[in-house]
Amino acid sequence: MLDIHMFRDNHEQIRADHDKRGLSHEKIDQVIHFDKLWLNLQHQTNQLRQQKNTAAKGISEAKKSGDEAKAQAILAEVASLGAEISQLEAKTQEAIEQRDSIRMSIPNILHPEVPQGADESGNTVHSTYGKKPEFNFEPRTHNELIEMNKWVDLKRAAKIAGSRFFFLKGDLARLELALQNYAVDFIRKRGYTFVQPPVMMNRKAYEGVTDLGDFETVMYGIEPDKYYMIATSEHPLTSMYMDETIPEEQLPLKIVGVSPCFRREVGSHGQSDLGIWRVHQFTKIEQIVFAKPEESWAIHEELLQNC
Repeated sequence: MLDIHMFRDNHEQIRADHDKRGLSHEKIDQVIHFDKLWLNLQHQTNQLRQQKNTAAKGISEAKKSGDEAKAQAILAEVASLGAEISQLEAKTQEAIEQRDSIRMSIPNILHPEVPQGADESGNTVHSTYGKKPEFNFEPRTHNELIEMNKWVDLKRAAKIAGSRFFFLKGDLARLELALQNYAVDFIRKRGYTFVQPPVMMNRKAYEGVTDLGDFETVMYGIEPDKYYMIATSEHPLTSMYMDETIPEEQLPLKIVGVSPCFRREVGSHGQSDLGIWRVHQFTKIEQIVFAKPEESWAIHEELLQNC
């Protein structure tokens, strides 16, 4: 989420980024509006609190001097302050919640080297790795391989969990574990700490790492405890240091995480309905780095090299 000071002091940078993305400035204007409203309501509330504190001091002094009439007069003048402050506090809270809800949906600033285009046709090739293999036989699809070797049982999984779940069996299950171990060992040797995160998160933590307005429809909620099953290990790993300040000398913090992930995926009918494409539960390996903004581009290139 972009720092609120960017909207106050440098909103033109955000507007320029939206122009590059082809986005409207409406949400930027809304954030600025609700931020100004929040600041104004805070100021009004603080003034009333100060008035109430001054009155309390005056009442105390009047009673000490034995002037009960003056004490009652001051009390009558400020009798409604408590209710007024409560009303302003509620409006202040509503303003900041609206501001930050909209702010959460505004994307980060693009790197200057990101190409500009109207759609996917404007994408450019960043890099290519390896050589595309050539076979002297007709390769089989993953659907054919799992059926031939009985590596996946979709029908029995559907009986107990519904469609797009599966039992992974035999050598394919062993291969998945082996690949996870290989990947973790590979990345650990590059200075990353291996972390297995929780597979459930509360709403506050989730709102700090993604826009739930967009993501909540593909997530599984846990009732009545108000938890969410994680859609990717990126989310708990990113919120791991929530409400903390990481000392600069500890940066960059490099983490590799492995976790099951849960999504209410809905694929298009056809090939994605077969095999184990677009499933509701899968295991994913994630690289997470906490770093200074000026180091982000170099770190991103490092992450790509690790892959």
